[in-house]
Amino acid sequence: MSQIARVKTGIPGLDKMLNGGLPKGRTILLSGPAGAGKTTLATQFIYKGVLDYGDPGIYVTFDEDPKTVRQNFSGFGWKIQSLEKENLLALVDGFSMRAGVASKEKYSIRLEIDDLLTTLIALIDELGAERVVIDSLTALAISLESELRIRREILKLSAVMSSLKCTTIVTSEMSQSGEISRYGVEEFMASGVIVLDIQEVNQRLMRSIYIRKMRGINHELIRRPFMLSGDGCIVLSSETLYM
Repeated sequence: MSQIARVKTGIPGLDKMLNGGLPKGRTILLSGPAGAGKTTLATQFIYKGVLDYGDPGIYVTFDEDPKTVRQNFSGFGWKIQSLEKENLLALVDGFSMRAGVASKEKYSIRLEIDDLLTTLIALIDELGAERVVIDSLTALAISLESELRIRREILKLSAVMSSLKCTTIVTSEMSQSGEISRYGVEEFMASGVIVLDIQEVNQRLMRSIYIRKMRGINHELIRRPFMLSGDGCIVLSSETLYM
């Protein structure tokens, strides 16, 4: 049996949890409540992929306007504009159409799975992209009329992304009841599920991370503390969780 190729995440500590990195060419669901750090982890995966591993990337934003995304990047010293100019990273605006305003971006899409996929296919070919982030699936699904259609469209997205051989992170909000997926299908469409959480510990809010599943590879089954530093996301040793 051939060994599954890996992709380094660029997140200190996470590749150790994954015993070498994410399985290459797979779709990974990154789930968690608001404030857990999903967008930061996803942006770091894209930025470090370009900078440290030479993997061109595509970042699709439905939750925030591209200007805000660039500001978020710059807060960690990540200079996204220079990578965009070099055609190593494409920022796709899915927010403007959602907000009902005209987009000023080079790449923009409607709130439709088909438009998203058409744009991704073209950009993957243009950039030679190896990594894709879709942030977030929850925002994209809001435009769909019924949960049945939402489930069908999510499965379509998964099937097409798998055929494109890119390593894809799709972010999603947890349901209000704390379940990993809001529509009951997200975790099944993905090859892997990484969960971020934020809990009160000793009257302090603490972030944590664990791997719910990752098909085809061995991985840790432990919740580890997770923090946002001035340099981005870091996964800490488990001993520090309740300090």
